Amino acid sequence: MIFNQVFQNRFGLTAAILLLLNSPASAAGDSATILVFDGSGSMWAELEGRTRIEVARDVLSEYLNGRDMSRPLGVIAYGHRRRGDCADIEILFPSGVYNAPDVSSQVNSLNPKGKTPISDALREAARQVPRTAEEADIILITDGIETCVPDVCTIADELAESGIKIRAHVVGFGLSEAEADTLACIPERTGGKLLRPGTGQELAEALRQTETQAPPEIPALSAEVNLLIRLGNNGMPERYSWALRNDDTGTVTELAEMTGDARYSPFPLNLDEGRYTALLSTANGSGETSFEIRDSEPKSIEAALAGDLPDITLVNRGPYLAGHNALFDLTINREGLNVGGADFQLTLYKAKPNGDPDGAAITWSYVSGNAGRKANALALPSEPDEFIVTLERGDGTTVGSTRIESQADPAVRLVVPSVVTTGTEIAFESFGGQGSNDLVKIQKDGADVGWSKTLVSIAEGNPLVAPEAEGSYDLVYELGDARVEKARVSFQVSQAGTPAAQLVEKTDAQDLPQSSSQGEVKNEVEATFRVAEAFQSLQIQWSAVPLDENLPLDAWAPSDYAPSMSGFFLPGRYRVTGDAGDMQFLGDVDITAEGPNLFEFGLAPEPASDPGGPLTEEGVADLLDRLVPGRKPAN
Repeated sequence: MIFNQVFQNRFGLTAAILLLLNSPASAAGDSATILVFDGSGSMWAELEGRTRIEVARDVLSEYLNGRDMSRPLGVIAYGHRRRGDCADIEILFPSGVYNAPDVSSQVNSLNPKGKTPISDALREAARQVPRTAEEADIILITDGIETCVPDVCTIADELAESGIKIRAHVVGFGLSEAEADTLACIPERTGGKLLRPGTGQELAEALRQTETQAPPEIPALSAEVNLLIRLGNNGMPERYSWALRNDDTGTVTELAEMTGDARYSPFPLNLDEGRYTALLSTANGSGETSFEIRDSEPKSIEAALAGDLPDITLVNRGPYLAGHNALFDLTINREGLNVGGADFQLTLYKAKPNGDPDGAAITWSYVSGNAGRKANALALPSEPDEFIVTLERGDGTTVGSTRIESQADPAVRLVVPSVVTTGTEIAFESFGGQGSNDLVKIQKDGADVGWSKTLVSIAEGNPLVAPEAEGSYDLVYELGDARVEKARVSFQVSQAGTPAAQLVEKTDAQDLPQSSSQGEVKNEVEATFRVAEAFQSLQIQWSAVPLDENLPLDAWAPSDYAPSMSGFFLPGRYRVTGDAGDMQFLGDVDITAEGPNLFEFGLAPEPASDPGGPLTEEGVADLLDRLVPGRKPAN
């Protein structure tokens, strides 16, 4: 039995990048070479047991040490200074002559953390090409696709029409075919090359061009075999391993552990005639597929993997601020089969009136499958609109979704404990705005107390902490780059042992009413909200807002999800909302001291829609089938 592995990912990456960096155009005196380096957060992902950023640093250092540095070179990086900022693009070295150690040192100091603004980075690279140059090579080294501008082909047209022969090359770290297609127009329209180191035909071609190899020994009968993982209903695992059993001899051979972007690519082999079983294993499962080699035709062999998708909570905290990076409240409550890496995408679509996504994704952000709260932002278009935000697996399977609205000047609500213990975390909630760089601060008598913090910093685990001094304070929310104050809520800070804190919601600083219009304090009574039996399979987040002026502005918004939920309220009129992602339930209720306060809610009508009479049992079933993929029918 002969095993001839077609390529080695790490060497292929080096060969592919060096192939471009030493292209003929870069050696000419009347040409220019501009490198565009990816410093986005996904560069910390693994590639063959090392991080992508480490591999890229080694490649560039090797190139610079062997390069004639008397020839002009420019270097641009993006995504290495700030999270979620599409303007994070830095000219490390304008086109000129530099020492190799200086350039290597600067590149090695990059700390990946942000977005992937490919279009604007290429546009900046074109500006660095000297006007005297007759031709130029712009070499984009990236491990991901554009996450800021929907149409990258626009920049390709700009480069092609610039008046200088600019070849724009794309070197991707194992991009999938679909991801490569989104960037393919860049080299296609400029005469450049698209290489995908670590996967497929582009890498094999790079190896053939950069290395002299003796032809492999060909057996009398052999075939090219590609091993593929079939995920079924699961996300891509963080790592998995291939082994091969020769069923004629019983011998088992360990092949490779697949991590990083290589996980998404077939594992290639040349196998002699015989009977085999492909063995797939992960930390949480395994699979196998038997097959035979009886001719020399290439074969693709899939091994199925079973497992669960994660359980998530995706909260709509809108309305969101149009034209800004919006921070979304996403928590993975229970991990599925896949954990770590960038196996999921938080994706933004324009919404159709029926709640379905309208067309292709506008933008997305990679999300790991590890349990916990995430700090992911999406760049919202400048025009206010309605959108669908989904968490999707790499193959497009939707794990969860919610419908949101963006506005030019959204109102902001703060929900704050009325009493907070000195020196402890302030467990507040905010609705509206939700720009990742919106500020939340503590003030006393109009003066700031302590440091202000952005929403993204708080989401990353840096909470606001109550002052050590007792007294009355305000929590203030400032929106957008102009830092416009949109909400202010008063709360008390006292030492431990005070009565349990009550949530208070306000949008201004007026005093909260504490009693009824007759001056008597009302006692709270229990109320229960539920949906009809046809919707009992849904997980619903409930909230209630008082409508009567004599009621305190306390908002009831438990964090649990269920088709039925109970809470305690002062008697009065409330607007109750049930959010099930693609489905919304709505109604106004009167909660009385006498009771019984049991309320059942129907679907909220869509704007400008005609409900056309009551929803029948058949209509409910059709609606659930459309909005809840994979739903089990009721018995």
